[in-house]
Amino acid sequence: MSTYNGEKYIDQQLDSIFRNEEKNEISLYVRDDGSKDKTVEKIKEYGIAHNISIEVSEGGNVGAAKSFLIALRDCPKADYYAFCDQDDVWIDGKISAAVKQIGTTDQPILWCSDYRVTDSDLHVVVSSALKQPVHDSVKAIFYNNVPGCTMVFNLALMREMRKITISSIRMHDIMTINVALITGKVFFDKKPYVLYRQHGDNVLGYSHKKIQLRKWIRDKVKLIRNKEDYSTAEYARAVLNAFGSEMNKSQREEYELISKMSENLVYRLILLTRPYTKAKFGRTNISIRCKILLNLM
Repeated sequence: MSTYNGEKYIDQQLDSIFRNEEKNEISLYVRDDGSKDKTVEKIKEYGIAHNISIEVSEGGNVGAAKSFLIALRDCPKADYYAFCDQDDVWIDGKISAAVKQIGTTDQPILWCSDYRVTDSDLHVVVSSALKQPVHDSVKAIFYNNVPGCTMVFNLALMREMRKITISSIRMHDIMTINVALITGKVFFDKKPYVLYRQHGDNVLGYSHKKIQLRKWIRDKVKLIRNKEDYSTAEYARAVLNAFGSEMNKSQREEYELISKMSENLVYRLILLTRPYTKAKFGRTNISIRCKILLNLM
């Protein structure tokens, strides 16, 4: 779990995690991203009060993506791993459902589930938000529709992800499904196992998909002035370095094209003709294609 000023909802999330039937086998690793409130204090108190294994690493504020990346590299060894957001609620049975389907295997496996979108008071707004995850490893770099909070994966996949040498990523869930599709398998459970809470303090969330033209233009102008601190081209190069030998010729050629997208406009225009950079028309589609064209990702 990565936390940042999450004291308002953290107890509900912790309750839902340790309400699972495997609670005695669950350990929680938390990287706090420089919270200014009582998030860390509340987590530590919860662990003591419930006699639960919770390790907290306090760090500087680097943002959600980099914070989860650090947590991925620093967390202790386990048989299975799950990402956890500070303000969501897990639905009972999530861990057992995931472990049952993943099984015991040396093959990298990612399990994910459907989820329900709720308001701040956990009233369900969307009862089924994920119909089918992206199954194309290249497309997943640009259009991942699987939130990290629904993901559970095994040690084999963790080892593969740790082969990628990079300091900044777009998001941890993008890297996870991308690596799983390259090196192993992705299982999808159609049953929702997460209440995905949307509220005024969300950094990113389900409502991010809605088109609000004035806000969208304002955000893009801001992005042009202050480019993101990650590079999709750099990420593609890191993936090639880690897994290029495992890819087929066609797959490797696409990653090589993406790795050159920051070099000049010609490569970006070619990239925009590829089917994996296109999606259903909407806010996400417009944003991604504009970012590619303007070299903003």
